[in-house]
Amino acid sequence: MYKILEKKWLILWKSLAALKEDGAVFSNILREHIKTEGEYGMNVKWNDRYLMGLEDLDKDHKQLFQISSRIIDTIQKSDGTNEWERMFAVREGVKYLKNYFLEHAAREEAYMRRIGYRDYAVHKYLHDEFQFGYMARFDSVIGRGSCTREEAFEFVGGGIGWLLEHVATADMAIVGKGVLCWPAARKLDHGVIAEEINRMFVATLNMEVNARVINEEYIGEPFGEAIYQRFLYRRGEKELSVIAGIEKNFLIRIAQSVYDDGLEDADALILSSMEIFGANFWRTLGERLLKSEDTVEYVQGEFLSLKQMREIVVSNPPAVSVLFGSDMGKFFIASEDSYFPDHMKNPPADR
Repeated sequence: MYKILEKKWLILWKSLAALKEDGAVFSNILREHIKTEGEYGMNVKWNDRYLMGLEDLDKDHKQLFQISSRIIDTIQKSDGTNEWERMFAVREGVKYLKNYFLEHAAREEAYMRRIGYRDYAVHKYLHDEFQFGYMARFDSVIGRGSCTREEAFEFVGGGIGWLLEHVATADMAIVGKGVLCWPAARKLDHGVIAEEINRMFVATLNMEVNARVINEEYIGEPFGEAIYQRFLYRRGEKELSVIAGIEKNFLIRIAQSVYDDGLEDADALILSSMEIFGANFWRTLGERLLKSEDTVEYVQGEFLSLKQMREIVVSNPPAVSVLFGSDMGKFFIASEDSYFPDHMKNPPADR
């Protein structure tokens, strides 16, 4: 028995060692679980809007999308008939994704240093935050030798959510493209917030949502079947939270823009993707609108029930809370950060 397991371990290990960087080819026995490129049951969609125009870094980004698709496919095809082999493949695939990201981050940081990129420190901070924050949370899961289907989906989904937002905003800024390089509005009001949200949806997800303000003083009234989240951030020594909610139909449209097929039975993947994407999306929006010199760190997020969301909003009224309508559905964003109303009343001179 032990000799058989040892032999299988050796075969799998040699298969993993055969992974090739130019195509992330999972060879030999892992091919039972992972299809060839272009045949995945559920692909992470690539869009040429993510092209920086730098061959090596663009290749890295495409590779990260492809590796994620392969891991998702491995998880989806698990049916319990060979649990040990399936979980080994998933665990090692996730480790490979993590290692490839670290190699990519090193290449990208070296390029920024070479060109003297002025926002290098902030950009490296985002890489470190993802590595030592988000990824570190899953080290214990990976290290114990097995993980559930949901845990694997959560890890990969969160990585995809982070990658989508990061490539479309922070990475594009390296080459003078994207939302972070657009001129800032000269004033700040609710209409400007809607305009920035529209531009960010196009830049990150290629979605024309046509967001418009419905209620400038939203206090938690139900607006349909929705998903609610609370994001905790840290600016210097101060912690602040953002509450957001989005109609489920809108969330499904977003998921369909990220994944091209096979969304059934993948709730953990979708929700994890949207959690991390949303956390960084709203942080980037704040950076666009407020132009603060302080670095904002994402600490953690959680999903809320309608009752929990209403209790928070009513008991501790946020400084700004706006309900939006759109062509995709309704959503709201609320923040206790006094920067928003203060900047609306007294916009900075350099805006």
